Amino acid sequence: MIETIMYIVIGFLLGALVGMIVIPLVHDRAVRLTIRRLEAAIPLTMEEIQADKDGLRAEFAMSTRRFEVNNEKLKKKNASLLIQLGKRDEIINRLKLQHDAEKVKVLDLTTQVEHLKKQLPPTVKRHDAKVHVVRQIVPRRHYR
Repeated sequence: MIETIMYIVIGFLLGALVGMIVIPLVHDRAVRLTIRRLEAAIPLTMEEIQADKDGLRAEFAMSTRRFEVNNEKLKKKNASLLIQLGKRDEIINRLKLQHDAEKVKVLDLTTQVEHLKKQLPPTVKRHDAKVHVVRQIVPRRHYR
């Protein structure tokens, strides 16, 4: 039993020794990679700083120009849609005027029909009376 405990303790100590050798190597590599990444991100000279600023300005100018071009396209599209809308409004107004004129014509014709309907019975009576007189005067003849 003591022998087993000694093997466990020796294994633990060897593991700790290997860990103490390997951990500094891994840590140094991590530090080196981090330093390289930071050095790559941070410009070292004024020219690099100026180049970064110029790049940012150029990027901003390009995005501004894209926005302006897109804005102009939208303005043109909006203007063409407004023109189409105006034409449609003009057509609608013209059709409304024609519709109103047709309504007036229909009302005029209905009043004329009503007037003619009122005149029809006396005219029929006169016609019947004249036919009756003509039949009494002229005997019936058969025409072939």
